[in-house]
Amino acid sequence: MKPDGGSLPLLRRLHERVFGCPEVGAVLVAAFEELDSVLEERSDLPHAASVIPVELFVGDSITPMEDPVRLCRLFLLRSGARMAAPERHSNSVQRLVSWGGSGWIHQGAPDCGPFGLRPREICSPVAGGAPEDGCPDDFDLARCWDIVPAGVWHYPEAGEGRDWATVTFHSAAEDEIVDEVWTR
Repeated sequence: MKPDGGSLPLLRRLHERVFGCPEVGAVLVAAFEELDSVLEERSDLPHAASVIPVELFVGDSITPMEDPVRLCRLFLLRSGARMAAPERHSNSVQRLVSWGGSGWIHQGAPDCGPFGLRPREICSPVAGGAPEDGCPDDFDLARCWDIVPAGVWHYPEAGEGRDWATVTFHSAAEDEIVDEVWTR
């Protein structure tokens, strides 16, 4: 779901931490290099994932009153690949930002099954705030962020050309989040 006016203050704060804080940037670069190594070693995997300390992103100035940020996961999805099956997080809002590359989040509607999911393109910002190749000139914060409400089926699909690196923020903690994968 495209970010709306109510979600933009939190996304701006998270965006600043992800792309504007050297300490956070160093952690993200190192973590994505590790995920890249995993994919190099395991050609059978469509993606690799890891959890990084949410404390890098939360604090007195960033913790919102509703839907707090309690978990941060990184995903590296191979170029042109998609997740094998839709998933949902029944107890967590997911906020996703594209760190590198681009792709689509295919998302359903609340209270619907994993059928008829509609794609929304997500692009990565680059130095100076300009879009990566293939993104429109009218790039703004909403082009690199996506929000998946709790309980909504979704799956990512990476664009061609390079692997898609994303940073996801959840409102449920790692030991509380309920991840469900669609099985037929």
